[in-house]
Amino acid sequence: MKMFKKLLSAVALVAAFGGTAQASIINIGGVTWDPDAVSITDSDFTARYEFNQFFTTNANAVSNAPNAAPNYANAVNPLTVGLGNVLQGVGEIFKFNGVNYGDTSSAIGGAFCASCELTFVFGGFQIAGPGTFTNGWLRLYVDDTPDFNVSTSPAGNAADGNLFLQLSAVANEFSNATSFQSGFLTSYFAVTGGMAANNFDTNTQQFMADLLSSASSQFSNNNFIATSTGQISGNTIPEPSTVLLLSLALLGFAMTRRQTKNK
Repeated sequence: MKMFKKLLSAVALVAAFGGTAQASIINIGGVTWDPDAVSITDSDFTARYEFNQFFTTNANAVSNAPNAAPNYANAVNPLTVGLGNVLQGVGEIFKFNGVNYGDTSSAIGGAFCASCELTFVFGGFQIAGPGTFTNGWLRLYVDDTPDFNVSTSPAGNAADGNLFLQLSAVANEFSNATSFQSGFLTSYFAVTGGMAANNFDTNTQQFMADLLSSASSQFSNNNFIATSTGQISGNTIPEPSTVLLLSLALLGFAMTRRQTKNK
């Protein structure tokens, strides 16, 4: 009995230190980040991205399928879009929890993705009325052969990696009620798949979403394709720390020892 109490005391002590210990750096598919990082939004995950966006017809919209990419040739005039037209595009993450990727045209990777790149495809944001988008999705890919550049690469280069996160928009808010040529699109995303899904499925945002994205659009000079930047943020779930695993192992040993003595 005394030994059992000592083991329980040890578990409590280890767990107490585990609560204050820094969580381990997460590495998913070569993408690394600190789950203890805190941004000005009080989220421990914040990423900045650059992207190309354009409107198209519903018939030519990119499908929400693995490694599918939109076709720039299907872009339509943003001055004439209306009910049923779809917003879609491709992009790349260039900052992750304050860590700059480096050269986004690099062939060897960058800081938070040492030998890879983190790119994305989005689509399905359908115009449902003045200043209103419905639906929408986003797929993040980690690619071990960096080959995407927003300014010069084919759209398909943003979709040729392994699925890092699959997101579905549960709500959208657009800042311009009179024109789709410019404005800010805020989307609340739910995690629905990808190798990092368990680290981002937290339901901590409004509408029980997992991640919040805000991006601007500015179609000018009769351009059908606009390049812009945005930010996505939320909270992440750290991997079990070594300290926590040790405390669980001690607790298991204590219970086993007690059951053996009671036989």
